Amino acid sequence: MEVNLLKQEYAKYREEIKSKLAEFKNLQELDYIHELFFCLLTPQSKAEKCWQAVEELKSCEIEKGKIENCLKTKTRFYRNKTRYLIEAANKWLTINKLINSNKSPIEIRQLITDNNSKYKIKGLGMKEASHFLRNIGKSENELAILDRHILEQLIKIGIITKTPQLSKKNYLLIEKKMKKFADNIKIELDDLDLLFWKIESGRIFK
Repeated sequence: MEVNLLKQEYAKYREEIKSKLAEFKNLQELDYIHELFFCLLTPQSKAEKCWQAVEELKSCEIEKGKIENCLKTKTRFYRNKTRYLIEAANKWLTINKLINSNKSPIEIRQLITDNNSKYKIKGLGMKEASHFLRNIGKSENELAILDRHILEQLIKIGIITKTPQLSKKNYLLIEKKMKKFADNIKIELDDLDLLFWKIESGRIFK
């Protein structure tokens, strides 16, 4: 897609994009954990089904059998994801303290994805961690959510040439390229992410 066409699309959807980002920014702190659950559930699963599961979990005790029963029809690898949710819930006070610290989004993401960190959230990779921080209004235009929709758009624009293996090194390299592109076309990174989502999937969900 040409840059001028991308800017036209942004002008068309700017209000919707800004409204969604404001929704993330204004999220109540009580709901942060639900966004974490959502991001733990989404790998290789449909976002809408995952959010349905989260909505059910809001009124469910954090207990293995009940969580598995809720997840098994809505997300793949539900047994593993049940373990991730329970572990995240048990560490939530520590994680929430980190989120509300004065550390940058990049520092927080590093800590919650580093296997040697006490803040490590099992089941959360670079993409999911970036997604989580964006969804609670803490990304500050510093984090790219490099899922398949975004990568496909980056290929179409010519920022990357093919879908890469997303090692941490590659993730950071592509994120840097996407940030530079966003700066060059004067669209903030968080806005660009949602714009790509809108173009690729026809909707803005989470």
